[in-house]
Amino acid sequence: MFLTLLLLPLCNVFAQQDSALNQLQQLPAKYFKATEKKIDKYSHRISHKTEKTLTRLSKWEGKVQRLLQKVNPEAATKLFANEQLSFKGMLAQYKQGTAAMQGYKAGYDEYRDKLTTQFTYLDSNKNLLSKNSQQLLAATKNKTNDLEKEEQQNEALQKMIKERKQQLTTEAIKHLGKNKQLQKINKEAYYYAETLKNYKQIFNDKTKREETAKKLLEKIPGFSDFMRKNSMLASLFKMPDNYGTPQSLAGLQTRASVNSLIQTRIGAGGPNAMAEVRQNLQAAQAELTKLKDKILKAGGSSSNDELPDFKPNKQKTKTFLQRLEYGANVQFGKRNNYMPGTADIGLTLGYKLNDKSVIGLGLGYKLGMGSIDKIKFTHEGIGLRSFVDWKLKKQFFVSGGFEMNHNASFKNFDQLKDRNAWQQSGLIGISKKMALKTKLTKGTKLQLLYDVLHREHVPVSQPWVFRVGYDIK
Repeated sequence: MFLTLLLLPLCNVFAQQDSALNQLQQLPAKYFKATEKKIDKYSHRISHKTEKTLTRLSKWEGKVQRLLQKVNPEAATKLFANEQLSFKGMLAQYKQGTAAMQGYKAGYDEYRDKLTTQFTYLDSNKNLLSKNSQQLLAATKNKTNDLEKEEQQNEALQKMIKERKQQLTTEAIKHLGKNKQLQKINKEAYYYAETLKNYKQIFNDKTKREETAKKLLEKIPGFSDFMRKNSMLASLFKMPDNYGTPQSLAGLQTRASVNSLIQTRIGAGGPNAMAEVRQNLQAAQAELTKLKDKILKAGGSSSNDELPDFKPNKQKTKTFLQRLEYGANVQFGKRNNYMPGTADIGLTLGYKLNDKSVIGLGLGYKLGMGSIDKIKFTHEGIGLRSFVDWKLKKQFFVSGGFEMNHNASFKNFDQLKDRNAWQQSGLIGISKKMALKTKLTKGTKLQLLYDVLHREHVPVSQPWVFRVGYDIK
């Protein structure tokens, strides 16, 4: 009996090690590679955008310096005395890899904190992994450590750019007025900060591999406790050992006691005190809502955002893929009373120029379906499309486009080389987007278009075209 009690703790330890071994060995090597690739992509995006922005800012700053030198040499000398704090100096330091601001600490980021702590845990148990996984783990952990340094560098540089922009606009505007170069600097600094915010949001979105790895690791005894005790947040705010238990709340005021205290204080103000408090709270809430709407309309999303003095184009802060819009539309042509004879199927790819305009290209295909007596699928036509959508009001758009359509049936691509078989169409009309979603689509678009070239067709075609389109996820 005594021997059993003595060996019981050892059995528990071995059981936990076996559990950890089983879960860690299930981690795929692709997870380490994918995480490393994700960090590399994020770093490349940031560095490319930063260098491009600093190059533009230094160019416009140089023009401001030359203009200011002619108007007020003394002010120019004072404003450009320290070259290291200029955009040109920042660009030189960035290319050399010199720290922008020594001792600067990056702001807390929950995703980055959990990612770093997770790989710290894996590194402490690397002996349970295969040699190949250990090598991949070491490379990925180095990437996470480098990422923390890069974030410090990026945030420090953002702060320096913001301060330099304010310095230029405050001092130079006294002598140059609303100069074109100063306006460019203001816009570029704003778009730079918003673009980096978007890149971070993309990076913080968890992939399927990350979710799978998280589920596997959470099955390991002690993993959650390690994450809680060794995270960056834990180092900033020391949590008690019994955190999460009823004992950890001992001595704290309960909700009931706080509510009772509030009622007592309000009651002392007289019979109308409660109504006055409610009125003041509603007024404060209304003011906060107005301020929030103002920030959101300006493109901001946090308390650190600056309200720009121009109307920003939110699309300029997004990646190329984020600005693409995929669509499909269908139009049926009747042959008899029971079923359509043809189906015009179109695929489109649009690019958002700004928050109101989309341009794009498309491909149309006419499918013949025969009759109800004899269903037969044939190639009845093909077409190339271009389109422009401009937002008119709410969900209504002015739409236009130019199309080249081959309306004759064909059996092979050689038959499409005859230019005389193609006819042109110039479409203009109204589109309305509707929030009708499915598993594959995120919206529906109804289009009523007029073909201004319909009289040139042989034979003359119908002038009006009605299409139902779908925005593909």
